[in-house]
Amino acid sequence: MLDLRRAGPDERQALEDFQHAAYARTETAVGARAIPLEWDYGAILRECEVWFDEDAGGLTGVLILRVLPDRLFLESIATAPRAAGSGRGRLLLAATFERARESGFNRVGLITNSLNPALAWYKRAGFTVDQEDPRPGRVVVHLSARVPEPDRDPEGEM
Repeated sequence: MLDLRRAGPDERQALEDFQHAAYARTETAVGARAIPLEWDYGAILRECEVWFDEDAGGLTGVLILRVLPDRLFLESIATAPRAAGSGRGRLLLAATFERARESGFNRVGLITNSLNPALAWYKRAGFTVDQEDPRPGRVVVHLSARVPEPDRDPEGEM
């Protein structure tokens, strides 16, 4: 998958630190705690595929994928604040679709807050709203996308 590296169980602290830094922008935008910051990252490392995107300066992105019976679920896609607008998010999304194809899935699902600025980016990349789930302090939007053919990159920048 591109040049991503699978995170090991001993990298929990690096994962948590990265997620807190990456999701600070989302929390500011939505005015609420970002769902991925409520997780037990020990369980995430055991139950999901966690992929690190790195350069000489360290982590630039994290991709967390969960294999479900009928689809690949994008638990989290995050870029470092220093990588914002660099196209790393688009590459991580392309890696998600590549992993779905490798696993024999034709759909990718995810959830986000209705106030998350990334919602428009997901829609430009081909995700459609399956349902909205009002919860205290937020509306959780469930989205899914058909996995594109290998030669088609998802559009948009994160």
